[in-house]
Amino acid sequence: MEFSALLQKLIRISNVKPQVLADRMGYDVSYISKWQSGAKLPSSRNAEELFGKMAHFFAVNTEAAQQKEIKEVLGLEYDGAGLEKALEKCLLQSLLKQKEQKEEHRKVQERISYDSLWQDQETVAGAVGGMIYELCSRAERDVDIIVTCPFQEYVTKENDFFKKLEALEKRGITVRIHQFIDMEKFKNQTDAYCRCIAMYLNAIHSVRYDFYELPHEHADIPVLVIKNGLLVTEIQEPFTREKYTTVIRSLPLVNAYYEAAYACLISRKPLVEEYSVHKMYQEKYIFDYMMQNEYRYLLRSMHIIHLPDDMLWELCRKYTGDQESALLQYNMNRNSFQAPVTAVVYKSTLMDYIFDGKINIFGKEAEVEREWRVRHITHLIEELEKNSSIRIFLLENNNPYIGYDDLQSTIYFCRDTVFAMAVQNEISGYYRFFSKKLIDQFNEFYRHIENAGDEYLLRGQKVTDFLRQGLKFIS
Repeated sequence: MEFSALLQKLIRISNVKPQVLADRMGYDVSYISKWQSGAKLPSSRNAEELFGKMAHFFAVNTEAAQQKEIKEVLGLEYDGAGLEKALEKCLLQSLLKQKEQKEEHRKVQERISYDSLWQDQETVAGAVGGMIYELCSRAERDVDIIVTCPFQEYVTKENDFFKKLEALEKRGITVRIHQFIDMEKFKNQTDAYCRCIAMYLNAIHSVRYDFYELPHEHADIPVLVIKNGLLVTEIQEPFTREKYTTVIRSLPLVNAYYEAAYACLISRKPLVEEYSVHKMYQEKYIFDYMMQNEYRYLLRSMHIIHLPDDMLWELCRKYTGDQESALLQYNMNRNSFQAPVTAVVYKSTLMDYIFDGKINIFGKEAEVEREWRVRHITHLIEELEKNSSIRIFLLENNNPYIGYDDLQSTIYFCRDTVFAMAVQNEISGYYRFFSKKLIDQFNEFYRHIENAGDEYLLRGQKVTDFLRQGLKFIS
């Protein structure tokens, strides 16, 4: 385990404030914060003395249950009296490990900086992804990134880029990613591009993701540029026609590229915009959606689909602020129940609802009691058996379109309207799609999911059988 991660765990388990630890160690609290994030590390010269103090602090400021957790988490072998020495050794080893990794990373960066031609895409993705994260994690102000190729080419699930960036929120730093999209390429890779966009519709406020259309004639050379950071682009060797990726960190050149890209960006309207729910009602966007009289959902969290009337009214009263809002929500949802509905629901979403009662009610995360779940699911089964206008599909968590872990929002589809709602840690965010081209592509994406093979999608009788089985567990 790296030193930064080890220190984070020790602080969490012992439940001490970083300020208290800093005072005992004789350091400013900013050092503790930087050690936790990995932005700075203790000097090897005085590490032995520092870690002796630190190990003693955690040993004497933890109770037996906390010491047991430290042992389990860190895999330490000790008798009760030996915790301090074991911790000191572990801290020293973790520091050496992290310093070795940082040195290796520095060497990679140097190679890229000065030998800046790379052909192997896997190597490029890993190295550039690491450089981007390093720039973001050390930033003292907001970070602006403009990119003309899919950003996920550089930040993969394996390096957990966005999870790492959640820590920036505590420092008030935002990473703004401005993604240009070539709509001609989009049409040929609908699923890949829709998955990319859907992945970044989330409520992590340390990362803001915007999408813009890039004219096809400007899309032949991929570019990623970070203001005051680096430029990644592609060149083609004229004799063999081989393509190479180059990384440039000369700030005058980097910022010249950035300014040119930014000038193109500000002349365009985003394809998707974050909207408040108030604004969506004010501009009648929700009503426009409701009036189209055909609804399709991709549900990452369970919603109030086809509730019995009395349950719907009770929830409207409970989760809206006043009588007028409750009546509005009741009428809107009741009308939607009478229209053709198709819902693609992840298996995990439905199981979370069956076992734990987790449901999204008007943008709020809630848990409903067992009796309500029984009534709701029973009603759903009845509707599915007698009402041909309602269809529910169950999507496997791992599928070729978009995995359960990749999506953090519920997406609502209509012929002329698409919007998304993300709820995380009781924070909700709404996203309105403005581009007709983008709406058409997302509707096509939804059709692809609807027509997925049986190994990925349960339909018809298999869905009602699944719901009945769920009822047995609730009851």
